[in-house]
Amino acid sequence: MSVGSSDRPPDPVGRVLDAIEELSLWGGWASAVCIASILGLIVAEVVGRNLFNVSLYFAWEFSAYLMGAAFLLGSAYALRAGAQIRVNVLLENVPKPVARFFDLFSTVCGIAIAAYLTWALGEMTWFSWLRESRSPEKSEILRWITQFPLALGSLLFTLQAIARLGRLLRGEPGDDASLRIGQDIE
Repeated sequence: MSVGSSDRPPDPVGRVLDAIEELSLWGGWASAVCIASILGLIVAEVVGRNLFNVSLYFAWEFSAYLMGAAFLLGSAYALRAGAQIRVNVLLENVPKPVARFFDLFSTVCGIAIAAYLTWALGEMTWFSWLRESRSPEKSEILRWITQFPLALGSLLFTLQAIARLGRLLRGEPGDDASLRIGQDIE
C-alpha cells in the first residue's frame, strides 16, 4: 500500500485517496528535482562568471521558473505531511468536536481557494499555449512550458486537499507526520 494506507484492507475510496497521495509524493520528488536544478544553474553561473568570464543569460530566469514549480509541485506533499505553516493554538485549546469542525471548515476553505488557483493557472497556461506567448527575456521560451508545472502543482495541491477532507470525514488523521523530514521546530 502507498503513502496514506492503514492496516485495514483498502476500499475503493481508500484506494483513490492512496492514489492521490502517491501523486503528491511524485510532486514532492519533482519539487526536489527543481531545487537541485536551481542549485546546478546557480553553480554553473558562478563558475562561468568567475573562471571563464561568461554569463549564462538564462540562469536567473530559469531559476525563477524552477522556484515557482518547486513551490507548487511540493505543496501537495507538504499538505499531506502536515509540514505547512499552521497555527494549532486554537485546535489545541477547544473541545475535540469544535476542533474537528474548525479542521473540516478550514480544509473546505482551502479546497475552494486551491480550486480557484488551479482554474486560474490552468486558464493562463491554456491561453499562453493558444497564443504562443513567449518570455520577454532573451531566452524567448514559450510561456506555457514554464506555466504548466505551476498549474500541475496547483492541481496536485487541490487533489490532496480533497483527499485530506476525505480522510477527515472517514475519521482518519488529515496529516501523516511520518512523512516529515527532519524535526518540527517548536
